[in-house]
Amino acid sequence: MKLFSTLALTFVITAAGTAQAENPVWQSSYQFEAAGKYTEAINVIDPIPANGADAEFKLMRRGWLYYLSGRYDESIREYRYAIERNKKSIDARLGILLPQMAAKRWREAEQNANAALDLSPNNYTALLRLAVIFEAQKNWDEMAQVANTLVSSYPTDSSAYVYLARAKAWQNKTGEAYAAYSAVLVRYPGHLEAQAYVEKK
Repeated sequence: MKLFSTLALTFVITAAGTAQAENPVWQSSYQFEAAGKYTEAINVIDPIPANGADAEFKLMRRGWLYYLSGRYDESIREYRYAIERNKKSIDARLGILLPQMAAKRWREAEQNANAALDLSPNNYTALLRLAVIFEAQKNWDEMAQVANTLVSSYPTDSSAYVYLARAKAWQNKTGEAYAAYSAVLVRYPGHLEAQAYVEKK
């Protein structure tokens, strides 16, 4: 058993080393990203074949880097290409939400969040971003529904209760908002927003 583990570990290390040696482009891209040089991080992966094994990942990475650089239209374009390439990609649906939300393209973002939820019902990230989208549109009823789903699916998560509390507060359901903010403080003692609301009441 020990011999097997040693051999397996050796294989993993060797394979990882070989992959790294064969793909210095990716390493360079990550180094440029860490330095905040997003254009260079994008340009360095240009030689990756558009129809090769890493083509989908290349699109996703370009989408992410364009998003970081504030070039939202280009980011959306790359994520759309990724979605066209792989319609089952939850990653691509969640990824495109970032530039769409940053560009305040709320309707499009709502559609993609729902598409992600069709692929992965009760997905935490999709639900949380959908709550943000409805909050930005001041759609308190829809926001409350999404927040309720978050709370039901992730009852230990403080952020789920924050969005539920906000929705209830905007609906002027002060008792329910107080209860939700109190639940936040149980999960996240000292949460400033929750503490301010509870103390005010």
